[in-house]
Formats: sequence, structure tokens, C-alpha cells
Amino acid sequence: MKETKPTTKESKRALVLQKALELFANKGFHATTTAEIAKASGIAKGSLFNYFESKEQLLRTIVFDTLIEMAELIDPNHDGVVTDEEFFGMITKSKEWLVQKREFLILYFSMVSQPTVYAMLSKELFEIMEPYFKQLGSFFQQRGFSDPETEVRFFIAMLDGISVNFAMDPENFPIDKIEKKIIRYYESLIREMEHHLKNNNAKTKEV
Repeated sequence: MKETKPTTKESKRALVLQKALELFANKGFHATTTAEIAKASGIAKGSLFNYFESKEQLLRTIVFDTLIEMAELIDPNHDGVVTDEEFFGMITKSKEWLVQKREFLILYFSMVSQPTVYAMLSKELFEIMEPYFKQLGSFFQQRGFSDPETEVRFFIAMLDGISVNFAMDPENFPIDKIEKKIIRYYESLIREMEHHLKNNNAKTKEV
């Protein structure tokens, strides 16, 4: 089966998104004009609105598409259940994603860390992430973690921190060793939880 090549319109839309991201990151969202985005993209200002209704829609597309792309690593087959294989696979795929998109992430982090941008999008960001947080919470709960909600926040915060550190200093940040360390950490924790659950079940049967 042949791969479908992007159309000219799709390619131009992708270019507009990239140029908008660069401008939002370097100049700030509010300081960037649609005219500047159009000029950087090599199109007339009026043509920009053939791709996006507004500057705000451009911003939302950049942020939410990126967020969903990352979040879907949690449940790649969309069955609503996170297996052990998917959980540990997500750690590896997250690392691969970071390596492939480092330059993009530098701009992305610069943009979303702007207070006005975060304030504008924070509610929608939470709404998008909530289902994925629940899936991870169910994963941790089923494996015996006493506080799965906190474990989810800890896990996501750890991945966020790794992303920022790698994006800023890829030459010195030991991304492969960090990946293996996280996998070993959770393999050990899950084994410990499974052992604890078996002991509790055995005691319950004895009673």
C-alpha cells in the first residue's frame, strides 16, 4: 500500500503552524500579528484565514495537537485500558518522541510557559488530559498503589521535567540511562505491589 503524500494545502498548513509557533515562542503570542505569520509563511495575509479562523485557533491547534499526540502514547489502541506493556512502552516511546522533536519542544515550552497563554488555555488543557489521567490512575490503582491520583501527577511531572531538561541540554542529559532508570523503578514498584497484594489475599483466605 502506497503512502499518501501530503497535499499542497496540507503542507502549507503545516508550514503556517511551524512559523506561528516560532513567532509565538520568540515574540510572544499577543505581540505576534497575523500579518507577520502570513509573511513568514510566504502567503498573503488574507490567505491565512483559509487555514485558520484566527490567531487564537492557530494557538489552540499547536498546543492541543501536540498535547494529544503525547497523551495518546498512554493508550495507543484506544481501548480505555492501560496494560503493563503499554505503560512501559509509553516510557520508551516518550523518549523517542523527545529525541525526534527536540527543536520543536524548545519553541513549544517557550510558548506555553507564557502566563497569558497558559491562563487562556489551562481549563481546556485539563479537560483534554483528564481522561488520560483517569486511565493512568486506573492502571496504578489496579496494581495496588495506595494513592493512584498522586502517582499519576508524580509520573507526568517526572516526564515533563525530563522533557525540559533534555530539550535544553541534549548533549549532557543521559536520556537513555534515565529511560532505563524509570523503567527499573516502576518494574520494582509493581513487583512489590503485586507481592503485597498476594500476601494480603492469602491472609484474607486464612481468615
